[in-house]
Amino acid sequence: MAAPGSIPAVEPSRHLEILHTVASALSRSLDVEEVLRTALGALTHVTGHEISSLHLVAADGSTLQLRGDRGLSERLRGVNRTLPMGEGLIGHVAASGQTLALTAVTASPLLFAAAREAVLADGIRGFVCVPIRAQGRILGTLSLGRQVPEPFTPAEVQLLEATADQIGVALDNARLYSELRRQLEELKRTQAQLIHAEKLAAVGELAAGVAHEINNPLTTILGEVQLLAMSAPSEEVRDRLRVIAEESARAAGIVQNLLLFARVYPPQRTLCVVADQIQRVLGLKAYQFQLDNVRVVTDFAPAPPVWADDNQVQQVLLNLVQNAHQAMRAARGRGVLTVRVRPAEGAVRVEVLDDGPGIPPEHLPRIFDPFYTTKPPGEGSGLGLSVSYGIVSEHGGKLWAENRPEGGAAFHLELPIAGPAPASAPPRELPLPSRPLHVLLVEDERRVADVLASLLKSLGHTADVAIGGRDGLARVGAGAYDVVFVDLKMPEMDGREFWAALGARAAPLARRTIFMTGNPRSREALAIEADGAPVLGKPFTLKELAAVLRTAAQR
Repeated sequence: MAAPGSIPAVEPSRHLEILHTVASALSRSLDVEEVLRTALGALTHVTGHEISSLHLVAADGSTLQLRGDRGLSERLRGVNRTLPMGEGLIGHVAASGQTLALTAVTASPLLFAAAREAVLADGIRGFVCVPIRAQGRILGTLSLGRQVPEPFTPAEVQLLEATADQIGVALDNARLYSELRRQLEELKRTQAQLIHAEKLAAVGELAAGVAHEINNPLTTILGEVQLLAMSAPSEEVRDRLRVIAEESARAAGIVQNLLLFARVYPPQRTLCVVADQIQRVLGLKAYQFQLDNVRVVTDFAPAPPVWADDNQVQQVLLNLVQNAHQAMRAARGRGVLTVRVRPAEGAVRVEVLDDGPGIPPEHLPRIFDPFYTTKPPGEGSGLGLSVSYGIVSEHGGKLWAENRPEGGAAFHLELPIAGPAPASAPPRELPLPSRPLHVLLVEDERRVADVLASLLKSLGHTADVAIGGRDGLARVGAGAYDVVFVDLKMPEMDGREFWAALGARAAPLARRTIFMTGNPRSREALAIEADGAPVLGKPFTLKELAAVLRTAAQR
């Protein structure tokens, strides 16, 4: 029979049962505070120790903060609230990354004097502290104390270390999810400010900056998730990681929608599927529709593509949807927006229908005139529908409006269909590089560079990181590289300037350069692609990274 306060002899099956209990408890939440409470509660319940505490490394790395405990007296809690890294029992474990187990904790020379008095007063004899790790980083420590002096068995220590590993994965998941949610909330707030179609010029500059600032963190998040998934300890953890990856992709899609509607791309006509453009418009407006109680009904019949500038088509569709939204909100504070797509004779027809107040009959003949508006002063320039009419006419299409018999307004848009596209051969899958590649990463953000280096390592390659273009050029002179990844947007020396300098020094390596950018359809990125260099849009998946690496390695 085990002594009071000790862990019962841990049979392998019991060991697995305890770990499963802790893992199941941790997998139910992605909130950091909830993870900590759950971890300590589950651990204390299954081990029977009198006290437990969990410390996390502070943001600056200099201290450890007490983030949760069970059974600590007020005196002991005060001593443990903030601990210097590398000092004391817990600080030593955090700095060294080594487990510490003691049967007479008060005899340890590492124990602070103030802590010794509190430990004596509480009768704590046995003590064990293990580091909490994730992806090779020390996140904090997990400590248990008991009032009996018997030694900790290897099974007890192994159990605590395995539990700390589970907590480390859960904490990292929670951190990634918290950061992702913050980014999504920021995106939603940005969306609400970028909706006004008549201010697209200003929006373009802002959206390009938003893309860079948000896609870099998303690149880090998605990369870390993919790395964590490779070593996830259970299917429950893998499911949580899939949620984070899906939400990352969703956030990236929102960023791309912002760029599309900001008109930051040069006009170019391509085969355009109108239903896809409508979905992007509705996706951009989804949050505002939810706030304003607008229900959206879509009815898309199969229709051929049109030959059009997709950015301009999106601008027209956004303007029509925005006008319908504003009319319903002003009249009723809610509404139903219906968008239909139908094939017409030699054209594709789009109908945007609302159940608002409709258009006064006297205004219908002038609704597409420049500067003509029925909105109150300051709410519209009268150019939105006029510009839309001009875009549609330039495409050889038609745009007209009418009132619906059942109430509300109807806008009809027709665009001529494209001729048959020439048949193209299916893309050829390039072979994997036959040997490990030595890659140079030139990136101004350390976290993005580090996660990219880890992803390349998972593909069997090695990578050196250069922070900025000048550092990258210095490394080119000092080592031999097979491929270069360079961020397009960097301070001091941007990616294109680096590429030009690289071409003067090492032309063959310049031909094997891959650009990374949060805005892959910007003028700069399109110009680089026209010059023959591949461009990788942020954030990217491991599969996309491998594909672009194949392309560069064959050059």
